[in-house]
Amino acid sequence: MRAFRLLQTVLGLAPLATANIASFTPSTTHPNLTYSVTVPDTTTQHNAGPIYLQIRAPRTLQWVALGQGSRMAGANILVVYTDASGTNLTLSPRLGRGHIEPQYTDLAHATLLPSSSVTDDTIEANIQCTNCLASWAAPSDTSYAPASTAAPFIWAYHTGRALNSSSVQETLTIHSEMGSTTLDLSHAQFSAAENNSTDLNPFALTSTQPPTPQTGNDTHPQTKTRAILIVHGTLMATAFLLGFPLFALPIPLGVKYNIATRHAPLQLFTLALVITGLGTGVYLATTVSTLKHAHPVIGLILVGVLVLFQPVAGYLQHRHWKREAAKSVFGYVHRWVGRGAIILGMVNGGLGFGLAGRGMGGVGSRNVPVAAVVVYSVVAGVVFVGYVVGVVWGKTKVFGRRGQGKGEGGERGMKGEGENGHREKI
Repeated sequence: MRAFRLLQTVLGLAPLATANIASFTPSTTHPNLTYSVTVPDTTTQHNAGPIYLQIRAPRTLQWVALGQGSRMAGANILVVYTDASGTNLTLSPRLGRGHIEPQYTDLAHATLLPSSSVTDDTIEANIQCTNCLASWAAPSDTSYAPASTAAPFIWAYHTGRALNSSSVQETLTIHSEMGSTTLDLSHAQFSAAENNSTDLNPFALTSTQPPTPQTGNDTHPQTKTRAILIVHGTLMATAFLLGFPLFALPIPLGVKYNIATRHAPLQLFTLALVITGLGTGVYLATTVSTLKHAHPVIGLILVGVLVLFQPVAGYLQHRHWKREAAKSVFGYVHRWVGRGAIILGMVNGGLGFGLAGRGMGGVGSRNVPVAAVVVYSVVAGVVFVGYVVGVVWGKTKVFGRRGQGKGEGGERGMKGEGENGHREKI
């Protein structure tokens, strides 16, 4: 037998080493974007050890990522982009936190193999990961079988100018396209005993496994997220920067302004905008897993208070005024809850810009332009100052003339106004 093997070697008849590789090409926009995975048989036998992953992509992509898991939250994500020299690659292992920028982690034991390369039109990252059989963040909770027939993977990329960064914590602009798939790793194995080199590149071995067709692809174009984000921001900014303060300001200014036929309908209309904005916000937060951040938490509480308390307090004060021609505790609650809600809503809008910027390229990117932040800040500042000045001026100039007969709400002759026409106060 030994003589036979020697004869095979001398005559060049020795069998070529092979690796079965599971591959998929998910993007119709970039058909030369390919992801591949293969597993040593020793890893499968011991349910422990390295797996190998490959990312081949065109140079027109700013960054490319391959992750383990069915969604971003909790996924092991390997991100690749060109390094500072532009001639080599940077591998950045990251933890998925939802549909926002994944965070770098040093828990991953992943390295680029020497065979990785950058050419004029292609990048190729050959990666060995020795702890990718479990979640990096919670290895005891989530594991990935090395011979699974439906191993979950996610993928993403962003099109743009090369990052050219050697920092593993480089800020990433939100993906241009992403999706998910499953791979049959039971047919993506190779013999590690025959290929025990430390510089092993199993993807260079002859493959006996054809590319695996992608299944379960679910793409989320950036444009859809951006459009919903714009709708949400526009509705909320219109309500808290314009609607609520401007429809309330005539009352302290002493302008003839009927409470029942003008103030209440206009504020209810603004509240309807807020409820619609809340719907788009909740959709975004659940889609991108950001419900635990300050912006959506404050927003949910704020809208809840506005819906549950403000209309009721306003109605009870109006009814009390019609009977007694005087302010009640409901009036004070309605006034100060309303003013506090306006201020908190303005501040929360700023937090919203920050949250959007974290996962969409930061403030100054196309998705979160500086102009939008500047306009929002200027309008918020002008309205806030104008409202405060109006309230102070109205307090000192208008309400000091009590008993002169001109009603704040314009509700002369209504029950409870009194003979001298006191204004209704809320």
